[in-house]
Amino acid sequence: MDWPALTNDIASAARQSFSDLLAQHGGETFYAFALYTDEDCYTVVPAANSLEPYRAKMAGLRNADPQELAYYRWASAEWAYEDYASAPFHPICIRLGEACAAVSGDEAAFAAFKAHVHQAMTEALKLLDAEGFFGRHRQGAVLFITSSDFGESRAMEDCSARLLNPPDICETFLSRQDME
Repeated sequence: MDWPALTNDIASAARQSFSDLLAQHGGETFYAFALYTDEDCYTVVPAANSLEPYRAKMAGLRNADPQELAYYRWASAEWAYEDYASAPFHPICIRLGEACAAVSGDEAAFAAFKAHVHQAMTEALKLLDAEGFFGRHRQGAVLFITSSDFGESRAMEDCSARLLNPPDICETFLSRQDME
């Protein structure tokens, strides 16, 4: 696989998806933009959330404890804009599925494949950030990558957050389980 091309393709797809999102919901206060994958890296899709749908969801919860609140705030599967306008990612997912199938059964090759996909996702967000893509929505918003596999998601999120965010935003994100 051509990893630099994959990074650029992910950045392009994210640019399209997040542009659609911001065109429709740009008046909201976004606090997170992410790219997520699955345990086998067959997919890469966008996710984002803003305070408005988060607060609306929390208003419906009674007696939520701080960990529950943190989960709803930071788990991309709970976000209002998970997999939003993801059509630009479909060709990427097809390529990833084929590439994953080619290395299945070879533990070392699969581990290298997975590490490259995670790096491409992180670098794609870094490219968007460097070009100023998020504009005013970047202020206070955290960028990170994650996985639908709970066992690996926390380490991915923390590592990518350190690479993609200013120290103050990163520290707030890293202390997310203590929040709310």
